[in-house]
Formats: sequence, C-alpha cells, structure tokens
Amino acid sequence: MSLLKNRYLLAATFGHFSVDMYSGMVPLILLALTQPLGLSYAQIGFVSMVFSLAGSLSQPFFGWLGDRRGARPMAVLGVAGIATTVGVMRFVDNYSLLLGLAIIAGMGSGAFHPQGATLAARAPATQRGASASVFMLGGNTGFAFGPIFNTAIFAMTGNYMPETLAALGLIQAAIVFWALAAQPREEQRAAASSVTTMATRAAVGVIVVLMLVMFLRSWVHSSVSTYVPQVFKAFGYSNADAGNVLFSILLPLAIGGLIGGTLSDKIGRRRVLIATTVLCGPLLWLLLQSNSIMVYVAGVFLGLLMGASTPVTLVMAQSLVPRGLGLMSGIVLGFTFISGAIGVAISGVLADQIGLLQTLNLNAALPVIAAALALLLPDDRPVRACDS
Repeated sequence: MSLLKNRYLLAATFGHFSVDMYSGMVPLILLALTQPLGLSYAQIGFVSMVFSLAGSLSQPFFGWLGDRRGARPMAVLGVAGIATTVGVMRFVDNYSLLLGLAIIAGMGSGAFHPQGATLAARAPATQRGASASVFMLGGNTGFAFGPIFNTAIFAMTGNYMPETLAALGLIQAAIVFWALAAQPREEQRAAASSVTTMATRAAVGVIVVLMLVMFLRSWVHSSVSTYVPQVFKAFGYSNADAGNVLFSILLPLAIGGLIGGTLSDKIGRRRVLIATTVLCGPLLWLLLQSNSIMVYVAGVFLGLLMGASTPVTLVMAQSLVPRGLGLMSGIVLGFTFISGAIGVAISGVLADQIGLLQTLNLNAALPVIAAALALLLPDDRPVRACDS
C-alpha cells in the first residue's frame, strides 16, 4: 500500500495510461484506413513497425536526457506529443502522410516511457516488481481502453476528433506536470545511486538469453495487438466486435502485470516468467479456433498471462546492467518496442504469403520457445530468513 502513496509513481502510472491509450487507438485507426487507402497486411505491419521503431530508437536518447534534465520535461512532452498526433492519423488521405505521423507519434511515446520506468524503479528492492507492476498497470489499462475510446470519441466528435484528442492530451500532460513539480533533484540522484549500487553485472550470455525471451514475447504481443482485429474482421465480425475481442485481451494485460510483478517479488522472477510465458502459446491457438463466448474467455486468459511477464523482464533487465537508470530503462523498453516492431512486420509479410490465420497460428509457437530459453536464466528466488 505504501507504493500507492508515492506521488511520483502515481504520476508515472497516470502518464503511462495516457500515452498508451493513444497507442491503443492505432490498430483500429489502421483498420478504419485499410479500405480507404487500400492497405495490404504488409503495409499495415510496416506502419505499426515505423510507429514502434520511432518510439523504441528514441528511448535511449530521451532516457539519457532525462537522467540529466529530470523526468518531468520529457514525461510532459511525451504525453502532449502523441496526443496531438494520433487523432490526425485517422483522417489522412495518403500512405506517406500516415507514415510521417506514425513517426511523430512514436517519438512522443519514446519521450515518456524511460521517465516512467525510472520513477517506477525507485522503490525498495523487495517492492521493485510491485512498483513496476503498478507502472505497467497504467500503460496496459490505457492500451486496453484505447480502441474503446477511439470508437467513442469518433462517434461523439466525428471530424473534430483531432482537436478533441489534442485537448484531452494537453490536460493529461498538465496533470503529469503538476504531479512531478515537487520532485527534488537530490532525491532523483540518491534513488538512482541506490539502484546502481544494488545492481550487479551479469554474464553476457544471461543478457543475451533475456533479450531473446523479450524479443519473442514482444513479437507475439505486437502481432496479437495489430492483427487480431484484422483476423476477426475476416471471420465476419464488425469493426466494433473485432475491437471488443482486442479489448478482451488488452484489459487483462493490466491485471496480469500487477499479479506477475507482485508475485515475482515473493517467489522469484524467473519462475513467474517461465510459467506465464509457456501458457501463452496454447491460449493464442485456442483463441483463433474458438467462437462465440469462448473467444472472450480465451482472450481474457491470454491477456492475463501476456501481461504477467512484462514488469518481470523490465525489473530483471534493469538489475542486470548498472548504468544510468533513465538510459537503461530507455534501452530495455526500446528493445522491447523494436522487437515487437520487427516481429509484427515479419508477421505481416508472412500473412500476405500464407494467410493471416495461418501466420497467427505459427506465432503461437513463439511463447513456448521463449519459455524454453528462460530455463537458461539463473534462479533468483528470494532467500528466506529460515533458509540462511
């Protein structure tokens, strides 16, 4: 409960909700533009990749800048930047403009994420997983509600959607600006020094294995987020119903992250990572074979398990490499975004060749491979007093 009294963690969580809410709108915006712009699956995947790459490649720079200038300016800039861009994407009339706006929106996301992750890491070692989970809860909840808000705001405002989203985003940015106003620079430096002192260098092999696990997990996550609406639209679902299927997956991501991160503080991060990852494959396959109510049941459990590993890998990676916390958070989150971007692009090209359903069925094998790789990570179960 002490984490819920941390003003800076709450500011980071709210900002994460805001930024990822706009990110969650992108798949349905692409769905709405598929027919008007005549987009292929590969083009859809490329836009999604460009959006993710712009965010991921800029994160180390923004993280480094945040270490030197403070989290507040970059966090506020990120919220305002993505909010003023995403709404415009819905009304573009050519593919080149869509790509340009995707780059700008992605950089807004890239400016915010390292700052939020840095604030979340400033917690006692025994609560670091829980702190990361609270931060991820904001992002996953925002991403889950993104499609719903997209539909609702467009229905209410129509052609005024860009102005509406921009105004909403500026209000959200102002709230983050106010909440972070009192953070002393001395507190930032002390917290960062504490984290760096506690971190230990890891063997290069361990880092490589963790990065491979993150790569495969992000590939599946991005493919599900981008292509599940497309595949269920092909099954005969309406745009709204396809969005609801995606919502049934994305909302539990937030709950899963909260459970996974908190549990990892108690039983070890490796255990949670392996158990939650290996089950994602069968659940994705079940989702694609189901109909009626079973689609939503499978979606809920898939979302829970996909979300559970996200804060776990973030905290594991932050503890492996003792560097500036903002820079390290930017590298970790940036790599996650890059992995998803590359994976979703590969899935798009493959879908044009063999079909979208077959491609997503193949994606179901990726979490099983990731879990097998995670077995190579060192055991990190907490040492109990009675064990010593």
